[in-house]
Amino acid sequence: MPAVSAPAKVLVTGANGYLGVWLVRSLLERGYHVRGTVRTTGKGDVLKRRVVDAGDKFEYVVVEDVLKDGAFDDAVRGMDIIMHTLSPNVLSMVPEEVIEPAVKGTVSILESAEKHQIVKRVVITGSIGAIMRWPPGEPRVYDESVINDPAIHDVEQGSKDPVTIYCASKTKAEQSAWAFMEKKGIKTFDLVFLNGSIFIGPVAHPISGPAEMTLSLQHFYLGVIHGRTEATMFRPGSGWIDVRDVAAAHVLAAQNEKAGGQRIILSAGDFVLSELNAAAHAIDSTLPAGEIASDKVYKFDSRKMRDVLGLRPRSLEDSIRDSLAFYKTVPSAAI
Repeated sequence: MPAVSAPAKVLVTGANGYLGVWLVRSLLERGYHVRGTVRTTGKGDVLKRRVVDAGDKFEYVVVEDVLKDGAFDDAVRGMDIIMHTLSPNVLSMVPEEVIEPAVKGTVSILESAEKHQIVKRVVITGSIGAIMRWPPGEPRVYDESVINDPAIHDVEQGSKDPVTIYCASKTKAEQSAWAFMEKKGIKTFDLVFLNGSIFIGPVAHPISGPAEMTLSLQHFYLGVIHGRTEATMFRPGSGWIDVRDVAAAHVLAAQNEKAGGQRIILSAGDFVLSELNAAAHAIDSTLPAGEIASDKVYKFDSRKMRDVLGLRPRSLEDSIRDSLAFYKTVPSAAI
């Protein structure tokens, strides 16, 4: 499908989330008209007044239950492009609490897009959880050809490990999306999956404390600000990317014709927790230098991100510096 440039109309699901707010801002700054989905009117009003403040270029719709049939039908109407950032971002020992909502929400947005022929492209925020193997095995480099079928197998065999269940949910949601496109023979719009690594970076909207942070930010708070070893998401290392660059990647995915039909890893680099500690300590010497070391078992080939999207992400130092500045604005998380 052709690229979709401003002033096209874009639907952003989960518009008041960590990524969603940055994405809405990025789209508005580039001249797009944006409609965002939120779960309540109150959240929509706050987003429109305090965070976006874009006049008639931004509107919101309330989608209370994303698992309801046709949940996104009204939201999709009249849109040129859909950016689906909304998905369960929780760790649970109960597969049904995570996998079913992830799959249902992903397929639901595609079903709604199919009903409205004006939609030209759907960009879905995926995860490296649909690619990388958990728990860590031998060090390896992951690229877009890898599918995390082992996570699905482990859950089917009874695994209650929350990270395995999370990875299985991301894998099944993505597989369901590609299967939908193939089974339906969709020709009116194409699909892009952006498989993001761990998001770090500041929050664009006001929060009152760590409890309102995403899982990755909570682990950053524990592992980098306090040097606590229970930051299990970071201990074995992974890929990382600044949330603002993830937002930029979504915009580039709309503007780049070559992105259609692609699965693209978003990763600015690889890390282990001790490297984050060292980078943060170099910026603020009051923070723990970190003593947790391990070999990198996760490495990600991000050439597609650079070659297809043309994204040049910011440095780890810049992202950590801005993250630390953000934490200083949160009363109960001040450093």
